[in-house]
Amino acid sequence: MSSEQSNVGSVSTGEAARTAEVPITLRLIGIAMFSGFVGMVSMMPVLVGLPALLDLFSTAPIVRFSSFGSFLGLEPSLALGIALFVVGGTLFLPVQFLVVGAYLPPEEPRYARGVTYTLIYWIAFVMVFLPNAGALAVGVFLLVSMLYHVFYGLALGYLIDRWAEIPQHAV
Repeated sequence: MSSEQSNVGSVSTGEAARTAEVPITLRLIGIAMFSGFVGMVSMMPVLVGLPALLDLFSTAPIVRFSSFGSFLGLEPSLALGIALFVVGGTLFLPVQFLVVGAYLPPEEPRYARGVTYTLIYWIAFVMVFLPNAGALAVGVFLLVSMLYHVFYGLALGYLIDRWAEIPQHAV
């Protein structure tokens, strides 16, 4: 046996601190919810402004989104669609990100995991809300919807990583 020791499996102190398990506390949930709200505000110019500028904005997808309220016996409406959109973006998506964000790429920068997370939702969003329209409208829809999902994910990931830390769970 030689007197040399292997460094295999050893981690630096800084790396160990970054990968330590972070508990999901009420404070972290509050930060995530606020980050989700900021993300929603940051995506509004792209979500509403650009399509309105191109005369392609329609409230029909929002009303269609409100059909989720039928599980609670509520009739689809624009107000219900907006309410569900706000609740989903400030409560459900940020809290779910706290749970799954630790398992998403990229390793660094950690806040970019928010973009990975929202692009997964973007794929489902496209499958559900893709308009039955001409090539220009579909192209604008794909570009604009991807951009506002990216803006939301950047805000969500960056603010959580800056004010708290994206939890890293022991696997």
